[in-house]
Amino acid sequence: MSSFRQLEQRHVNTEIALMKWNPMLDLIALATVTGEVLLHRLSWQKVWSISSGSTKEKNVQVTALAWRPDGKILAYAYDSGKITLCDVENSEAVHVLDVHCIVTSLAWVQCMQMPSDEYRPIYTDRSKEFLQRHFALNKGYGATSNKSEEVADDFKRMKGQKELNILAIGMEIGVHLHSFGMFPTGFVDPQKDRVISVTMSQDFRILTVMLERKDDEEHNSYYYRSYFISLIYDCIEEIKIVSLKFGQISSLMTYLSSTIRAISEAWEDILLEIDTKLHNYAHQKHSLSEGSISDDFLELLMFGNPSDSLEKFLMHDLTESGLKKFGHSIELSYSNIQKLVLKRLQNVSISLFYHLNELRGMAMWTEQFGPLGLEESLVHKAVLATGSFLLKATEIQQVIDNSMKNFKAFFRWLYSVILRLSDEPIPIEISRLTQQDLNFVAEFLKENFTIEYDENKKTTVKLERVAQYLKKEDLLYPPSTSGSPWIKFLKDNPKMLETGLIFPNYPEKSLVTMYSDLRKVIDSALKGPWTVVQETARMRSFYSLGKLSKSESPPKISHIYCTDTNYLYTAVTNSAPPCSHFYLIREKSTEEKSSGVEVIGVTFRDFQYVPSSSASAGGEIGKNYKILDLKFYSKDTITVLLIEDFDSDRNFPVLLQFSIKTLCSELVPVSDSTGQFIGQDVPILDATPFIEKSNYKRLENIKALQIAVSGSRKVACVLFASKRQVRLFEMDVEEEEEEEETEHEESIMKDVKEEIFSDEDVEIKQEKDESL
Repeated sequence: MSSFRQLEQRHVNTEIALMKWNPMLDLIALATVTGEVLLHRLSWQKVWSISSGSTKEKNVQVTALAWRPDGKILAYAYDSGKITLCDVENSEAVHVLDVHCIVTSLAWVQCMQMPSDEYRPIYTDRSKEFLQRHFALNKGYGATSNKSEEVADDFKRMKGQKELNILAIGMEIGVHLHSFGMFPTGFVDPQKDRVISVTMSQDFRILTVMLERKDDEEHNSYYYRSYFISLIYDCIEEIKIVSLKFGQISSLMTYLSSTIRAISEAWEDILLEIDTKLHNYAHQKHSLSEGSISDDFLELLMFGNPSDSLEKFLMHDLTESGLKKFGHSIELSYSNIQKLVLKRLQNVSISLFYHLNELRGMAMWTEQFGPLGLEESLVHKAVLATGSFLLKATEIQQVIDNSMKNFKAFFRWLYSVILRLSDEPIPIEISRLTQQDLNFVAEFLKENFTIEYDENKKTTVKLERVAQYLKKEDLLYPPSTSGSPWIKFLKDNPKMLETGLIFPNYPEKSLVTMYSDLRKVIDSALKGPWTVVQETARMRSFYSLGKLSKSESPPKISHIYCTDTNYLYTAVTNSAPPCSHFYLIREKSTEEKSSGVEVIGVTFRDFQYVPSSSASAGGEIGKNYKILDLKFYSKDTITVLLIEDFDSDRNFPVLLQFSIKTLCSELVPVSDSTGQFIGQDVPILDATPFIEKSNYKRLENIKALQIAVSGSRKVACVLFASKRQVRLFEMDVEEEEEEEETEHEESIMKDVKEEIFSDEDVEIKQEKDESL
């Protein structure tokens, strides 16, 4: 095994709570105590930051971090129960989950590659052959942000996901499983115990949780528990197909949401202004008992002469310039909305209809997808709801067409009247009012000016009919369907609606309400696997890890799965750090019934060598070391952060790593007695004879707290106890580079030594003040 060397030592402005290396890139994600999420390069250059969700009333904390195995998505969880998946490139939120409970841990596990002879392709996605691509909103009609310049096909960043991966979410009340971090795949309930750590084997047979149980006294008990969840393993291909289909559906729903938002932005409030003016005019008419405004406009249309009050209203309140402004704004807004409805809303609804029909086909294939719990009836409801949504989009298009036609005729007519009253020349194109134009005006007056005046209402007229579709409430003015032969046919033949082939029509509902209903129906249709996994999960093993006082922090825990041997390894300290030893636990995932786990205790006592500098610190050979933190570096190696337990005023931390293969032959089987203490009759092995000199580094001028390591990127990060400084290391350095290491480290330490000691003096002073 090669050695490792120091790279950088850096400061941070805010105290760090969590650290997680990207598995594919030299990037490290940090969570601060104030709730911020930061991304830094190995050189400590900041890539981006996400501000805290804290408010004056509540301080929100980040409780867990996890990278998708390909390193393109970061998941971070708040203690409010909100989990956000963000893009590594720009920190944009790709997906948001809310588990409504404090999240304690996250683990993102990818399925191991199956042998080619076991692979059974059962589905090919051919949607690109039949569906249009959904391009981003053109800035010419409503886009306000560069973020909308995405192609909608991959809003959820799921392209290129060839192997199933599952985000395991440990909470205070159980474990949620989400395929690709999004599709709800299952729930496991460990009764009343609080989950503090969770992981899965990469064959998805075993789910392992570390639990915390509070008693009536001032103690917390900790447990190791594993579950057999073979349903996911047995249906890996089916779950992957359904999950990817969910990703496509979820992307389209996000696209629909952004389209509705763009339609709302395209609609302007200017029409409210003219509605208000007409309402004020109606109020004057009512107070003077001069009839209604509809009478005035009808008389003007029939005889060509306005009443005195109407003439005053047209010349002084509405005005020629105001009318031109209204007409231009209405035409522009309606034109933008038409483009959005035609080019985006309807096309996306058609794509959604296609994918839901494919999902329905999967639900009907019970031999293949039946074990997942998909119900064809629920998926069919989602298909019908999509059809109803598409009908509503068509209805909006018809309302816009009618409104634009009548608005143009009405404003042209009013404009010609105002010009005539002003004794100004009337352009030829305005003066040519055909009989059809007059019919449009009469129809417009009939639809909008026949409402009785009511002083309790904000308006007596309602010229604009599109905005009501963009509110989450019933339509105030639903379109009339009395003349529709199709509606008449359905009323005469009610059994047609029972065939499941007719899309239900909801004339009283708005577009926003229909979208909300559609999302609920789709969520309900896709909850099959969620309940099935919960019902089929069986407890496999259960052991006690000991008891600590409530004032102590939980033990340190790390997990890793070895795909070569199908063993799931867990390392857990015997108590809160600093502690004397840790337990290495191994459990086979390929056996349905547990034959018990294998355990060995590991401690660090007599190193075969001690750096000469330890003498100056008062250290002696043969003294013990305490464990501060531990992390699996790779499937074969574990990294441990120690602190010298010498009789000295200044005990230095030690960073080391060693192969766990040397410990495997020492593992001791533990009986499968439920609740038995896992360390019972288990020897405590001194691991120092197995550690090579090059894999041991005594860290000077640092008071260490915790570590983050990455075997795939060959890096490590040590966090200071102040939580405001980090020291970065490159691991697995080749031997020829070792000679440069000493000079490199001395150069770094010379620059920061004085600052380090000053920080430590402050910490010591703070500790003394607290003791006083």
